[in-house]
Amino acid sequence: MPKLIDPTTAAWILLIARSLIALVFLVGGMHKAVWYQKAVAEFKSGGVPLISISLPGTILLHLGGGICLILGVFTELAALALAIHTVAATCMVHGFWRLQGLDRLIRSRVFSANLGVIGGLLYIAALGPGPITLG
Repeated sequence: MPKLIDPTTAAWILLIARSLIALVFLVGGMHKAVWYQKAVAEFKSGGVPLISISLPGTILLHLGGGICLILGVFTELAALALAIHTVAATCMVHGFWRLQGLDRLIRSRVFSANLGVIGGLLYIAALGPGPITLG
């Protein structure tokens, strides 16, 4: 079967894909940093332990990992770290199976969307950033 996308176009698509996944973490990290007290309350309600360590660590991982994904620097490591973090956060905070009614439905949608992000991150971790990088 012939390839539908030429290598140059594929390279740009990979950069765009990395950048879009990175935006999820950059926006999340910025929101947590700017609205820190709200993030503290969110972490408490999610049962996240050691908030004084886990919240700053999350912010650094989201911002640093997102930047690495966009630039194509330490891409596989950043993608793997973000994937592991997202699995843990998704299970801890978005455990829809513990809820009922509308809350269960809403959390199950967030959970499912996060599975897609995790899949994209694992894809990047396994295959690398593609040819357009600063690394």
